Amino acid sequence: MPIAHLATGTNLYYETLGSGAPLLLFPSTAFSAEVWKPYQVPALSQSLQLILHDPRGCPRTRTAQQVYTIQQMANDAVALLDHLQIPSAHLLGHSMGGRVALEMTLNFPGRVKSLIMAASGSGLVPRPGPDCVPGLPHWLVLGLVEKGFEQFLRDEYCDSDVFFTKEFRDSHPTEIDEFYKLARATHANLSEYIQLSIARHNWEATHRLGDVRVPTLVLIGNNDKARSNHVLQAEALKNRIPGAELKILEGQSHGFFWQAPEETNAVILDWIERREA
Repeated sequence: MPIAHLATGTNLYYETLGSGAPLLLFPSTAFSAEVWKPYQVPALSQSLQLILHDPRGCPRTRTAQQVYTIQQMANDAVALLDHLQIPSAHLLGHSMGGRVALEMTLNFPGRVKSLIMAASGSGLVPRPGPDCVPGLPHWLVLGLVEKGFEQFLRDEYCDSDVFFTKEFRDSHPTEIDEFYKLARATHANLSEYIQLSIARHNWEATHRLGDVRVPTLVLIGNNDKARSNHVLQAEALKNRIPGAELKILEGQSHGFFWQAPEETNAVILDWIERREA
């Protein structure tokens, strides 16, 4: 099992696949590198060097610290590039992973060729409703207490409009079930999930978006409104990051990497090809 013993004190699980321009992928909250393998790895590794990793909190990555921050996770990513002797890479972050990628971009701009913020945001400021203050969100605490961890995850990822649209869920039950099994196998446990959620919800960088100095693509599904209105957050990224491009995927929610992989992968490849030209 490939483990990088990083200067940050983290023993990080990682994989590199393919060759070409390096693309470092940051998964969503509590997800591991495995979620990229069904659709992104086969399509993107043909022309790119994909760098996958399990962030802090996932069981294959170990760290002595049991409290996590977005900055720690961004530092791990830079240390991983050091370990691989890669001077700079394109970054792609999904949801919480986008926050980590954005933090790395702000703190280490020389290590970043370009940034893709996929279904992500810059913190609490652009979020509507009760999610606009730090701390564990009310919906998360209530859901865990009422449903228990396993059913809570199942509802979030498979049985609600958060990740997949109802039309897709109704017509692709096997694919939904396979996605859940894949994501759950190396998913963070309950304690780690709570710590990661605290890290996500206590982070704020909206006031720093004007400092981003790398080409940035904001990628969002127009139906990504079920949990927190990610469309509004995407618009804030587009409006505040100098020169940012916004790409809206029609008919998609939070999980467009798995609901519409061909369309999503084509957008990613086109973006990086234009940056590398």
